Amino acid sequence: MRLEIYISDHCDNCQEALRQAELARSVAGVEVCVINVDATSDPVPQRIIATPTYVLDGRIISLGNPYREDLLKMLERPRQDAREEALE
Repeated sequence: MRLEIYISDHCDNCQEALRQAELARSVAGVEVCVINVDATSDPVPQRIIATPTYVLDGRIISLGNPYREDLLKMLERPRQDAREEALE
């Protein structure tokens, strides 16, 4: 699972996004990539219209910072789904 968090230099809420990135890194199986749109030479996807933006496996899951508990639930849900499928 890959979580991309888009931030920018002028963003007041992006410091919290960096803290949430560290929290997300504590979840096994999650690759976290923080992309500063002001510092990257790579093209930023057109759908990134604000910072912070959270993209999980190619799907935008939050414009702005989600609650920490909600982010953890989103990151842990696929693991729970896989365990349930294995039991069936």
